[in-house]
Amino acid sequence: MSNEPPDQEKRSREVADKIRVYLTALNTGGIAITFGVAGSLVSQKVSPTWAVCPVLGFVVGLVILGVSLFLAKHKAQKRRDDPNRDFTKWYWRNFTYDLLSLGAFIAAVGLGLWQLYYLRLSWVDCSPSVLG
Repeated sequence: MSNEPPDQEKRSREVADKIRVYLTALNTGGIAITFGVAGSLVSQKVSPTWAVCPVLGFVVGLVILGVSLFLAKHKAQKRRDDPNRDFTKWYWRNFTYDLLSLGAFIAAVGLGLWQLYYLRLSWVDCSPSVLG
């Protein structure tokens, strides 16, 4: 009997790896974009401290993703030692951590947009005399 996993299991691992790469790109890109926007607003005399909460959200997403990667590594080592072991609960743990990472990304984007919305109101004069 071969030690190679079935094609379906191989495909599942490939998809999981691609999801983790995607989530890493989303969260690191979110950090870069947030800092870019914060830097561009400094010339408008907007303090960049508004970016702290969204960036923390993206960092939380990356930390959760890191935990997911460590779980995947541990699962692979356990599978190597005992290929007949049932990994159903491991699957749900990895899947759950990836979903939590995506959720942290979505929350950070929402928080960043919310912060920007209220920043815009603070430095744009919408009085009737300006609107004409």
